[in-house]
Amino acid sequence: MALAKKGVGVIVTYRSSEAEANSVVSAIAKIGGQAVALQLDTSNTKTFEDFVAKVKQSLQDNWQTEQFDFLVNNAGIGVYATFVETTEEDFDRLMNIHVKGVFFLTQKLLPLIKDGGRIVNLSSGLARITLPGYAAYASMKGAIEVLTRYMAKELGSRQIAVNVVAPGAIETDFGGGAVRDNPEY
Repeated sequence: MALAKKGVGVIVTYRSSEAEANSVVSAIAKIGGQAVALQLDTSNTKTFEDFVAKVKQSLQDNWQTEQFDFLVNNAGIGVYATFVETTEEDFDRLMNIHVKGVFFLTQKLLPLIKDGGRIVNLSSGLARITLPGYAAYASMKGAIEVLTRYMAKELGSRQIAVNVVAPGAIETDFGGGAVRDNPEY
């Protein structure tokens, strides 16, 4: 919303909550901004070619351009399980969304990012502090922090800045709303 208030067009993505994404698009339109919502499952790299084609078409149809300025990689899921309890299925889901999806989606979108653009990857404070139940999740976020440094180094020749944001606990629906709904957190 903050970018839209500054006149930046926004492509909102959603995995399954189309109505919520369309609500964001409507809210942006109400403040005079322009936005579109596109479906994206960051856990499935096989869908990325089609998604990139839809981004290209949306850029052309809505903003008469072939490139964009900002990419925010913020898709994520939370899995609360101790190291001993974490299943391979949980680990793979986390890896596919938090690391593999970021790596390959950014790679596919890179030709559409303007020289001088910006990429922001989301990490977590759990990459620096240790709490039981987050071994797999925090490991993925640690990987994102390393990946971000490499992306910054390698994309610097195009003047693309790549940064990581690592917030602490936030009162949202993430992880089933545990932080939001549990005052002890």
